[in-house]
Amino acid sequence: MIRPIKLTVLLLFVFVIHTVGQNNLYDCKNSKNFATYLFNTGQYELSKHELERINFFCDFDSTIQLMLLKSYRKLNLFKQEELFYVTNGIENFDRLSGDFRDEYIRLLMTEKRYGEVQKILDERKTFSQQYEYRLGTELLLKNWEKAYQISQTNVARMNFKIMGLKHIAEKSYGAKRKSPWLAALMSVVLPGSGKAYCGYWGDGAISFTFTASTAFFAIRGFNKYGTRSVYPWIIGGLAVSYYAANIYGGATSAKRYNNNLDYSFINETEKVLYSDY
Repeated sequence: MIRPIKLTVLLLFVFVIHTVGQNNLYDCKNSKNFATYLFNTGQYELSKHELERINFFCDFDSTIQLMLLKSYRKLNLFKQEELFYVTNGIENFDRLSGDFRDEYIRLLMTEKRYGEVQKILDERKTFSQQYEYRLGTELLLKNWEKAYQISQTNVARMNFKIMGLKHIAEKSYGAKRKSPWLAALMSVVLPGSGKAYCGYWGDGAISFTFTASTAFFAIRGFNKYGTRSVYPWIIGGLAVSYYAANIYGGATSAKRYNNNLDYSFINETEKVLYSDY
């Protein structure tokens, strides 16, 4: 009878140790450490579930709540993050701690709601990186002149973001953009020259070749077959269509050049502005 009793006690002891171990593994302190590890290693989907569980079972922890909001943003779950701010009253924005205010601005920026960011900038001055966001939003909205004016103001502190955004503002303001009207006018005078003016030399050569060759064959057809023949009229119609398309293409090439240029500045701005997101 002694052995069964010892075995029973041993099994009971193992069960208690296992239970205590499981409880320690899933207590709030260890759970928070585990969730922090998941977040810091970029496992945002897993960190989200762990942080939601902690928020439900453990006492409120502002650090955990902020980490959960960041997980939502990194997973593009914007509505779930915004629900927190709506629930807590976004009209009481200034009552939130600085970290939560900064995270809300980052949410708006990630959603490209630049107008709302500028409204907050105009109404409040209670969050960090105010200068960066003011300059960055103007760049992202393609307000090059206004961005340049802001970039010329003195800043008490200087950092990587400010230096990068100032450089982009100066480049974007001084960039030489192409005139659609000039490109179209050049295409009227010499087919293909409007596209070449915008840097699209291959397209310009093709436009010139098609327009010039169809015009040549149309004139030759009229000289050879006269105006009663259908052939020269067909070729002439093609020549006119190619010529008109060349003019339109010159104007659109200028717009495309400008759009590509603007996009390069926006892309640079996003890289600098979101570098610590």
